[in-house]
Parts: sequence; C-alpha cells; structure tokens
Amino acid sequence: MLPHQDAASLAVAILKKNPRGKIFLGCDNHPLSRQEMMDLVNASGKFSKKFDKFTGTNDPLGKRLNNTRTCHEVGWEPKYSSFAHFLDTM
Repeated sequence: MLPHQDAASLAVAILKKNPRGKIFLGCDNHPLSRQEMMDLVNASGKFSKKFDKFTGTNDPLGKRLNNTRTCHEVGWEPKYSSFAHFLDTM
C-alpha cells in the first residue's frame, strides 16, 4: 500500500535520477498482504462498514513487497512508514 502523496514523491525522485531501463518498486516499510491491510482498516474504527471477505480468490491474498533497493538507488523514503501510520493520520 502506498498513499498517493508517497507515490507522487517517489515518481518525482525517480524522474530526477533519470535511471534509464530500470524498474522501481514503491511501497512502505512494512509489507502487508491484502488481508492484513483490510484487518488494519477494520481495526482503525475510521469506517462505519466492516470489510467482510475477498471473493473469487484462494491465494494467500497478496505478496509481501520490499522497496529497499528503490530507496537506496533513488534516495527516497515514504512519508508514511506503514499503512497503519497512514490510517492514524486520516
């Protein structure tokens, strides 16, 4: 999960570096599966309706992503260190 503010700042940082032919991954510093993300949304108390379940999937509900290389090569860090931190600021 990457809030739009962090996605925009990452895009600008990549454009400033002009790294031709490279692919970068943008995510926060605490990888979550989709299920873990929705569990945090439910626990936040910020929404009146609770998320029930995903439909049409039997997979583990998401990959865990790591952006260490992106942060190092681009010189970027997300404003929100985790999805939980982002929810707390809402």
